[in-house]
Amino acid sequence: MSRTDGSGSKSPMTQERIVRLGTLNELFAFNDWARDAVMECASDLSDAQLDNQFEMGEGSLRKTMNHLYAAEHVWLDRWERKPNPQFRASADGVTMPRLWDEFRELGARRGKFLSQLKDADLTQDLTYTNTRGQTYTFPLGAMMLHVSNHGSHHRAQAVNMLRRLKAPMPKPGADYIFMKVAQPDGTPCQLDVDTLRTYFAHADWAHTAILKAAEPISEDKLDQTFEIGQGTLRETLSHICDGEQWWYLNWTKGPGALFPSERCRASARELSDRYAKASQARNEFLKLKSDRDLTTRVEATPRPGVARNFPLGVTMLQLCHHGAHHRAHALNMLRHLGGTIPQIDVLEMFKK
Repeated sequence: MSRTDGSGSKSPMTQERIVRLGTLNELFAFNDWARDAVMECASDLSDAQLDNQFEMGEGSLRKTMNHLYAAEHVWLDRWERKPNPQFRASADGVTMPRLWDEFRELGARRGKFLSQLKDADLTQDLTYTNTRGQTYTFPLGAMMLHVSNHGSHHRAQAVNMLRRLKAPMPKPGADYIFMKVAQPDGTPCQLDVDTLRTYFAHADWAHTAILKAAEPISEDKLDQTFEIGQGTLRETLSHICDGEQWWYLNWTKGPGALFPSERCRASARELSDRYAKASQARNEFLKLKSDRDLTTRVEATPRPGVARNFPLGVTMLQLCHHGAHHRAHALNMLRHLGGTIPQIDVLEMFKK
């Protein structure tokens, strides 16, 4: 696998990263389910609410949801090799009913495209030129993983906007795990360890970049409060690591431990060390697993009186989404705190 930058030169990837259709199909099923959950909550909002300005995402709920549609549309055009794909940058005149119809039409078109693919097709390089005139070449599978992760990132912002608008919220939530709760008898997913390893490689690369950017932030700024994420940058970064450690305990020790709720006092450097140990343990655990192992049931008790039981692969995909969701909040906090903002899209990792 290789990539081409704007100069036209190619360089080999530092390691092979594999993406397969089984997990991609599940990711896009979640993408559409979570999108509909957000759109349903936004459907009855007034124009003033949809255009209320926020210092996150694309600046408003209407613009953020339009951005998600525009991005998915232009990527699908590229995958289908349509001439001159166009990105709809403006949300002017875009109503929620129109946008929801466009989303559904796009989802059906994407589903048809996916149904015609084989795993081998995902390794094929595809060249495109972005809206800034830069030309890149990436494997098709990497592009698809990028689009799915991009959706999790911006829906995190959209859900926060809904909350701050005092609008209805997705019930019980818009996380991947809640799709599995809502659809216990849904289509069985065929997850694979290769794609999970690739997705976790991105999670580790992206989270390390954010932790590095957080290290120069002063202690008082780490505790500055925001109406996003877990309320502060320190707590948000700790929450991501808590998720890693908690799921690992459920995988290896069984249910019993509740999801951590204590206040974080760790420094950014200590949080980096914690995450490094947690991710290494998770990667060593996954290294020994096969696709069949991903169907093994995992029990967990996130809070008193609530018991969950999911396939191992589902809990791992939830952990990938959970990190992407909260990193979106962490990046916004970093920006407000004057920190360096790393580029953490999936395709940025594939450039390395």
